[in-house]
Amino acid sequence: MADKRNRILDLVKYLNSLGIVVNVGKNKARGNKGVFINTPKSYRIDVSGKLTEDEILSVLVHEFAHYIHYTYDKSLKSLEFVFSPFDDEILEELISVTVQQIPKDYAESLFCQKELIKQEINEVVNVIKKEYHNFKLSSKLIDLERKITLPYKYLLKYDRVNFFGNIYSVDNVCEQGNFSECECAYIKFLSLKRALNRVNSKICKLNKYYNNNSELFARFVEFYFLSYQNTKKIAPNAFIIFDEAVKNNKIKLLNELYKIFQTEYSV
Repeated sequence: MADKRNRILDLVKYLNSLGIVVNVGKNKARGNKGVFINTPKSYRIDVSGKLTEDEILSVLVHEFAHYIHYTYDKSLKSLEFVFSPFDDEILEELISVTVQQIPKDYAESLFCQKELIKQEINEVVNVIKKEYHNFKLSSKLIDLERKITLPYKYLLKYDRVNFFGNIYSVDNVCEQGNFSECECAYIKFLSLKRALNRVNSKICKLNKYYNNNSELFARFVEFYFLSYQNTKKIAPNAFIIFDEAVKNNKIKLLNELYKIFQTEYSV
């Protein structure tokens, strides 16, 4: 414990020496465990409160990696300053390292939600096809929609509406209105499509976030210093390039990290 605490103190001291203000547990870090903030006049790393010493150390290394990336490439797009050439093989290895660190519960829950929604869609589509045999997921049943009048017509676009003080919901639409089985299924189908789009949007944002070069680099740096041997196994080619850059001081900002963490692995 004392060793980890000393590493945190040494790392904060080094970051301060570079002009980076470090706040540990003083704010919510914009809802994240940590965040790197750069302004025209200053740099800052915020670390959320109630983290373990292991988590604080990881966050500090991760956010400092964003600072390093910004120092070498203010666009935060290129990794050629360390991985050159930055080819598909290196990219795949960086993604493999990142996958090790993605919060599995959240990612898995999204894909589970997606599968459940798809199953429900298949069920209501089967009901619709009893009357509209050629119905497809991309279909829009104009004739059926014309039969649905206000206020229930709003449920073709929204899951829940307040119509002059009365609440109408997709969840109990069949009990609220005089609808056929097919009409109920179609209203629920449109609602499930909206739900599927929301989940797909979250998955897309997750992929976009974790697969951008700045995040790939930060997570690789974090994994390298805190899980050295595993990095060597998971990303052998990227590891060789990065390991050489660190040990030969090709990236000077990493030199102090190397000194702080070198007892973690064989040098």
